[in-house]
Amino acid sequence: MFDKVIIKATIDTADIDTIVLRNYLEQCTEGDEVYYKSTAYANFDGCFIELHGNRLRCICSICKLYSKGKTGKLDNSRPITFAMAVRTIKEVLLRLCVRIENAVVTYYEIGITMKMSLPADSYIKQMYEVSGKYLWNDANYSAFKQQTTEKSKYFRKVLKVYDKTFEAGEKGRNVGANILRIETIYKHQSVPMTELTDNFFLSKVGRIFYKDWSEICFVRELSAAKGVKISQLDRAREIYRIGVTRYKERYKQLYLDGKLTKKQWETIRNFANGWPEERKKYVEEIGELEREFKDKLLAGYQTGIFIPICKKL
Repeated sequence: MFDKVIIKATIDTADIDTIVLRNYLEQCTEGDEVYYKSTAYANFDGCFIELHGNRLRCICSICKLYSKGKTGKLDNSRPITFAMAVRTIKEVLLRLCVRIENAVVTYYEIGITMKMSLPADSYIKQMYEVSGKYLWNDANYSAFKQQTTEKSKYFRKVLKVYDKTFEAGEKGRNVGANILRIETIYKHQSVPMTELTDNFFLSKVGRIFYKDWSEICFVRELSAAKGVKISQLDRAREIYRIGVTRYKERYKQLYLDGKLTKKQWETIRNFANGWPEERKKYVEEIGELEREFKDKLLAGYQTGIFIPICKKL
């Protein structure tokens, strides 16, 4: 469930040599300061570390480190539970000689990977809003390969959905076909590690994650009651997709350009003006892709991927 995290901690300076040797850090200098940081080996090891005196900073993917411990490969395309993530976090702290009470998390990502029946971009194309925020195409990716809510250095929470198959392929890795990943990113945080690994906190963020993503909005079609003409249904579907204002502006321009008669324009305008009442004749149809996405999300929630499963003693 946890993917990328940034950990800041204080350490006992007596452990510096152990940390340096255990994590293959190189010695660097900046002015009079001597510090240590990861070499290119971190690309294979999974932990990017900087050590300045008794202050340590580590960037890593918990999901990838868990996979490395099981398969020998850094991979975040397979789901893990919070319980697995907490065990991995404690192993990382042990490796860094960090006591859990001396560590805080300033950034963390929560995500889940889902194997879908169709290519991931088929689902992304139909998503337009999550948690009350619009989803935008990420300019760094091809259309419908990655979408996020608005990103800024001032936003502390960002939601992201992307085509994991495409993303891995761009990096020369194969994770299989039709893999969709959703993530919630928390930035500018200061969460004590003792709190982050506590079941109460995990349950809370897990429930928030599920609630946010279960309320995602897909494009839906409208169906009509008996007696509604096909032409009226077509107009209703267009208004539903683009809104009354844009609908009227579009057809008014066509009328002004001479592409519609006055009678056609008046019929369209009257239909749009009466939309609040007309809307009652139509119902939304939940599509198969939306249904599949939400079924898989619910299955993940029920199997404990989003929340810790507590066994009664």
